[in-house]
Amino acid sequence: PLPRDLLVPSLISRFIPVPEKLYGEIMSPNYPKPYPSNNLSSWDIVVPEGFRVKLNFSQFDLEPSEACLYDYVKVTADKGDLGRFCGQLGSDGGRNPGKKEVVSKGNWMRLTFHSDFSNANGSAVPYKGFLAYYQAEGE
Repeated sequence: PLPRDLLVPSLISRFIPVPEKLYGEIMSPNYPKPYPSNNLSSWDIVVPEGFRVKLNFSQFDLEPSEACLYDYVKVTADKGDLGRFCGQLGSDGGRNPGKKEVVSKGNWMRLTFHSDFSNANGSAVPYKGFLAYYQAEGE
């Protein structure tokens, strides 16, 4: 058997459905409490045809890293990445989204949240995750 220290817990993956509507909010698992370790969650935001998705983060508190390799939120739309974010709003560490709005060209956007093994249990300061708002914007 392997020593307990070498065992890596498996990633918990889930897809969270988002009802089609003109606006709403998306938050990391357990928000505003610290998000779980080893998590992979995805949300597909779909607004009515003829509209774009506009997204901004009102709260953002993820583990910072230079290239956002450990804990991050990735925003995808229009067959490409619109951003990969980590760190905290208002700080220099990581690549946080700031007050920037992320806007799709079409009526679909995916948010993917990933956390590694070290948030709630192993980190000295557990990170709380994110709260994002989206709305349909006319073209």
